[in-house]
Amino acid sequence: MKALVIAPQPVYTPRGTPFSVYYRTLITAELGVDIDLLTYGEGQDLDIPGVRIIRIPSFPMFGNVKIGPSKLKLFLDIFITLWTIALLIKNHYDFVHAHEEAIFICALFKPLFKFRLIYDMHSSLPEQLTNFRFTTSQWLIDLFKAMEDACLHTSDATITICPSLYNYALGVIGDQQKVFLIENSIFDEVQVAPKLLKFY
Repeated sequence: MKALVIAPQPVYTPRGTPFSVYYRTLITAELGVDIDLLTYGEGQDLDIPGVRIIRIPSFPMFGNVKIGPSKLKLFLDIFITLWTIALLIKNHYDFVHAHEEAIFICALFKPLFKFRLIYDMHSSLPEQLTNFRFTTSQWLIDLFKAMEDACLHTSDATITICPSLYNYALGVIGDQQKVFLIENSIFDEVQVAPKLLKFY
């Protein structure tokens, strides 16, 4: 079985969502799934057998990726989208595991490429727009709400990280068989790949 994991995050950096990406990917790989992990250019490589890390270009001149929505993330997600299309064309994936806003890309391409879709919901994206003061535009917030609800219905399964998100997603979907609660926990030390020495 082969899967594509899409994490629009600086994986790996020691913070919330990258922790989830690491442990979810680790457990999936230990179940024998061959995984392509698509993520940002920023971050340390992980050392997980059976996982191939694919990075979009990094743009260090723009600084580090901060937590929450930002113009930099919007820019980087253009490349995440392009790389996703290329990987879906090149490979057959049994399922795609989309973290956070990657769900918008995957829900769009699911009917075309016929994969099963897991939505890893770390937060409500419309709420992030207001919580991080990214926008005060109500029509934009309503648009993200409608898109998020559609993605929840399109996904074959949704993973939530806390009871409030679980209840929110369940209220939208109305199907307990499609919504799961897996709270963030640190089990073992994260295994990062050793840095290679460069000789000039």
